[in-house]
Amino acid sequence: MKRITLLMAAIICLATSALAQISENQTLSTTLWKQGIATCAHYTAHARGFAKKIDEIKAKYPQGYTLDDLNEVYSNQGRKWEKIYNEFKEEEDKNGSISDLKELVTPQIWNLVEPEFQAFITEHPEAAQEAPAQPADQQAQGNEQNGDQQAQGENATAQGGQTGTAIACPANLPLWLGILGSLLGLCALLIALSNRGKINEMRRSFARELDRTNANLQEFSTDAADQMKALSIRLTGKAIRNNQPEAQPQIVEEQPEIVEEEDTVEPQQEEAATQPQVGEEEEVMNLFMSKPDDNDDFTRVSDTMEPGNSIYVLTTFDGTHGTFEVIDKPEVHRFALMMPAENLIRACSGNAIQIPSGTRIVTDRPGEAEFIDGKWHVVVKAIIHYEN
Repeated sequence: MKRITLLMAAIICLATSALAQISENQTLSTTLWKQGIATCAHYTAHARGFAKKIDEIKAKYPQGYTLDDLNEVYSNQGRKWEKIYNEFKEEEDKNGSISDLKELVTPQIWNLVEPEFQAFITEHPEAAQEAPAQPADQQAQGNEQNGDQQAQGENATAQGGQTGTAIACPANLPLWLGILGSLLGLCALLIALSNRGKINEMRRSFARELDRTNANLQEFSTDAADQMKALSIRLTGKAIRNNQPEAQPQIVEEQPEIVEEEDTVEPQQEEAATQPQVGEEEEVMNLFMSKPDDNDDFTRVSDTMEPGNSIYVLTTFDGTHGTFEVIDKPEVHRFALMMPAENLIRACSGNAIQIPSGTRIVTDRPGEAEFIDGKWHVVVKAIIHYEN
């Protein structure tokens, strides 16, 4: 809302600046009127085929030229120039506005006069600030009033010491209003651009927060997928173990024996002969492993712990699937934390595990591994954290 308000203020100021320029019906100063008459006469002569180029006139009269200046240049043109000179000389003493200048020439000539005249006004703002010239019939009345005005001026000067100095109004107040409006519009635009930069910075900050949130959601999704995969592996391993054939009980056939009439078979021997044998229990295997390589395969596997190499211990029941965790020994923790990026990140996950913040490694959830192509491959990373 603030940005829209500033833009509206800038538009209003620029509109005020445009309206404050010299209008077509505003009475021109003496310098501007003479310049306008001279410009109209020059392009009229140019249209009749004997005027010099405007660049040559500007080079000779850089501060502007009058009809008399052109007379010095075109005096050798004879009656052609004399007719134009007399025509516009009569209009030079009348004074008027831009609309009055426009009526002195044809529309085709005015299309050439107007750009040059407006450029002169822009390049010579002091000419626009001069008091407008009075027509000849009003100059006599002005001279008669000079005496009265002079007397009134003396009285005003005497009263000025008592009531203060009078403030004179500029001769061309709209020009000052135009300059002030342009400055205000420029300030409003600068403020709007500054606020735009702040809005862009807020957008970038919001985008960074959104990216961070997306990264956290992605990590959560990955962790959830790993847990589901680990659960699936555990269920698959359990199903494989349950589907293994059970040991068949061995039945001992009784052989007929010739015994004496008084001899009988003991009950304990008979029960032993008919009781089935129980199958052997599942074998648990612990393997000690070093860090995984770039393919997430454990690089060194041993039946016994090797100081300086062994970091993880893997437990398997079937030799195909297993769970692993960091060996819970201080010397192993010191060795692993020397280079956590090499020793832990490929097999473990957790909060900022690449930056050690403790001396002890705690396994929150064991990882999952499978024996594939003769190597133990990390399927699901273990979750760890650091403690002191």
